[in-house]
Amino acid sequence: MAIVVGPTQWQFDVFTLPGTAYAGGTSICRSGGVIWIVAPVSTEVSRDWYSRADAATTAEANAACGDWFVPSLGQLQNPGYTCRTYWDSYSSTSYWSNTQHSNATAWCMSFNDGNTYGTNKTLPICVRAFRCVTY
Repeated sequence: MAIVVGPTQWQFDVFTLPGTAYAGGTSICRSGGVIWIVAPVSTEVSRDWYSRADAATTAEANAACGDWFVPSLGQLQNPGYTCRTYWDSYSSTSYWSNTQHSNATAWCMSFNDGNTYGTNKTLPICVRAFRCVTY
């Protein structure tokens, strides 16, 4: 079976395991008919919160798909942080989420200890894009 996403066709295996290269990134979780994919470490960017979408743009340039996104805080917590051992690599520092905390701050998650916190949107912090494929 194959899935066609934009101009790219991916061979699809319902038994794709977490940690497997899949659909332009790495499969990190499979649950409820959805495979969660993190973009390759080569597409990770360090940006202020206002430029966080650069992570999706970089992932799209790498995988030729238009469905990459910056995860919300909830998605960054689970499956992002929860399944971090399946990422191809990750920074032990923090990652921006797509979730605003206040007018001047947004939510970050520390991949060192799993804590979340609101921080100034102008600080450069790691951003990694995700995508989902349904099966």
